[in-house]
Amino acid sequence: MVVQASWLKYQLLNALQQVGLRRDSQLKQHLIQTGRTRWLDIGGTTDSFAEGFMCLNMFPVDAIPAEFSEQYYSADLDHLDTLNPEDFGQFDLVRMQHVFEHFSFENGVTLLKFCAQLLKPDGYFLMTVPDLRIHVSGYLSQYRQMKFFSDYAKLRVPDDAPASFIFSIHAHQTGYAPEEIPGQVHKWCYDYEGLKYQFNQVKSFKHLKRIDLLDSWAEIPFTHNRPLEDLCVIAQKQG
Repeated sequence: MVVQASWLKYQLLNALQQVGLRRDSQLKQHLIQTGRTRWLDIGGTTDSFAEGFMCLNMFPVDAIPAEFSEQYYSADLDHLDTLNPEDFGQFDLVRMQHVFEHFSFENGVTLLKFCAQLLKPDGYFLMTVPDLRIHVSGYLSQYRQMKFFSDYAKLRVPDDAPASFIFSIHAHQTGYAPEEIPGQVHKWCYDYEGLKYQFNQVKSFKHLKRIDLLDSWAEIPFTHNRPLEDLCVIAQKQG
């Protein structure tokens, strides 16, 4: 049922956007209208540049198209203790999509503290991760309704592999890549309560809430970049 609900919401949102009843999210509108236009995407792709984001990632600068080089920071995210937040300045919005699950439980807290330092007072922090509840539901139904994910998992596991093998792709690693490749390994799984627990440990954020796919603040891909499996939350930095 959880998987089916996610799929139905995705189809409805797509339909609303196609007929023009849903355009930019109210979050994006709010940020622009209030002059909060300095945005940072952590761990994103070059698609983030088109949205107006600066981008912080592990790739060397020469791997980024030259026209985007001034919007890009290269940093070793695996060693956050070596980074100085002041080197990047402060932002009105920090976004992190499908990155947090690649950090351990302990390093996830360190990453949240780092992100808080990158935010201006009352700045927004937006995060998406794979929703553990959706994947558990998919596992229990043999992933029949999650073809987008089961097909992806089968890049690594055999076609006749049981559902437990497909779930292990979610829980431990994505894609067909050796574990030693940086950024590939999933090190933790989250539902909303798990994210809330992590945020509460940091004590630098307020007003944490989940953004449902049909929420007025939701938009693909601005808030939900993998909408069929996303758990999306937003919080503000303590003033």
